[in-house]
Amino acid sequence: MNSMSLDVAILEQVNSFSSPILDTFFVAITQLGGTLAVTAIAAGLTAILWVRHYRRYAALIAISVGGATLLNLLLKAIFERTRPELWERLVIEPSYSFPSGHAMASSALAFSLIVIFWSTKWRWLVVAGSLAYVLVIGFSRLYLGVHYPTDVVAGWLVSAAWVALVALLIGRKKRR
Repeated sequence: MNSMSLDVAILEQVNSFSSPILDTFFVAITQLGGTLAVTAIAAGLTAILWVRHYRRYAALIAISVGGATLLNLLLKAIFERTRPELWERLVIEPSYSFPSGHAMASSALAFSLIVIFWSTKWRWLVVAGSLAYVLVIGFSRLYLGVHYPTDVVAGWLVSAAWVALVALLIGRKKRR
């Protein structure tokens, strides 16, 4: 079985659970991983951290989320993968499918928070909350039929690598 066959099989399985209540829920919940929500959350957190003189953490969030968004646009332009057309979609997405922008943006925000809170007593609470957030946003993209599973996984992986690079570079600057 190739990856496209597996992608389609997973999407068909996810779609088999569709219902009007879940449709309403996932149309609403997916917005929490969209450009507007993630940008607003990231900007708010960046401003709070900056004002409280946690400037490296503010930079981490701003560069991680902003950079992931730009990287996503670049990768979509390179790969030009069309979106799934397996059933009538509940939301319209005009851009390409690969990688998932919602998965990249939401996970860039989540991974940034994990880096920030890693050495605190809040570590596992932030990890659990971030994991739940990222998984629900990713699943919403599958449920809505706007992404293949590999689009979502690629978004998570690229975002993780990007945030790790940003954290490493900001950490190196701190040591100098």
